[in-house]
Amino acid sequence: MFAAAQPIETAERQVSSAETAPLVRTAVLLARVWELRDAQMVAILGGMQPESWRRWCAGRVEIVDRERLRRMALLRDIHVAIRGETTGVGPADWIRARQSALGGRSPLQVMTSGRIDDLIRLRDTFAPLAA
Repeated sequence: MFAAAQPIETAERQVSSAETAPLVRTAVLLARVWELRDAQMVAILGGMQPESWRRWCAGRVEIVDRERLRRMALLRDIHVAIRGETTGVGPADWIRARQSALGGRSPLQVMTSGRIDDLIRLRDTFAPLAA
């Protein structure tokens, strides 16, 4: 008889601050472009510590977990997807405007839910616009 296969557990490699810095800078810039308050960005990024967000804004990048990296990559993708939609309105106004594609909610309301699935849904809803 064969023994049951045991999953091999491998340690996940930490991502260095040099690798995370570009996405952190992008997240900080998007917060400015979208005119978001610190509390909104903290919620969007998954409830991170406000002190960590302030360090990021000051250019002090630390090690970032993979989920937060994914959230920042989704924010970048959302920005690229909606760029054409914000012409004439401005990204800060558009992100706050109710969208029929979101059931009458604004993209900001969807993003600040704190759920990564909502970021994915938002990206997927507007990604065809960028194509």
